[in-house]
Amino acid sequence: MDFKVNIILPTHNGQSHIKEAIDNVIAQTFSDFQLMIINDGSTDNTANIVLEYLKKDNRIKYFKNEKNLGLQKTLTRGFKESKGKYIARIDDDDVWQDTQKLEKEVSFLEKNLEYVLVGSGAIVINDEGKELYRFLLPEKDEEIRQYILFRNPFLHSSVVFLREAAGKFGGYSEKEKLPGVEDFDLWLKLGKVGKFYNFPEYFLKFRAPSSERDIFRIRRNRTKNLIAVVKRHGKNYPHYKKAILKNYLKLFYTYIPKPKFLENYLYQKRQTSDWRV
Repeated sequence: MDFKVNIILPTHNGQSHIKEAIDNVIAQTFSDFQLMIINDGSTDNTANIVLEYLKKDNRIKYFKNEKNLGLQKTLTRGFKESKGKYIARIDDDDVWQDTQKLEKEVSFLEKNLEYVLVGSGAIVINDEGKELYRFLLPEKDEEIRQYILFRNPFLHSSVVFLREAAGKFGGYSEKEKLPGVEDFDLWLKLGKVGKFYNFPEYFLKFRAPSSERDIFRIRRNRTKNLIAVVKRHGKNYPHYKKAILKNYLKLFYTYIPKPKFLENYLYQKRQTSDWRV
């Protein structure tokens, strides 16, 4: 049976939160989906949790990597296994807090055929689920294109995109190692064949890193890879040279040593601001 939407859920040792992620998907008002859970070599109780769901819902399909391959290769596997018209994503520690998320996004794409990718804003939470802050992202296609080379304007677990459009580029890249920006690479390619949209709503809750040091480490690695992706695809978008310069400045900032008191201050400040690359 072919489903309209394939939802790719990669997981590695996700036992702490994966049940909540699965429950949120099952609770969606839009029901024509297949949830594809790909266990990327977990060594905890993740497999047993997923197997219990397999007994309850035939829309859930389970795959297992015999060893940990990493997110990019796991996403590539999920894309290749997908057969539906649309692809959605959710991480094992994220929450779809709007039960109409899929219904709204699929309806928009069905009515607006020139669009290939939609997403939304988010509520950022800590590991215990407490809200830290929330933010929206540029909404309309023109706004998104003005912004896209400076920061990723789509949250991976919020999106729905056309599988056929992504298939023109082979889906998620297999050739380059792009940890942290494998989604951004795909968005820039999708923008060559269609339009973008972000709902001015909070469809998603996602967990922020647990410390300022984690944030700077993540930001440094992502910014390096983001620069490589911008160089590869950015000439199709506005502000190419300016974006290259600004992202190099961001990268330089992550290397500046920061005393502990400043690190703690920045972490507290980021509880009410968007820390993403």
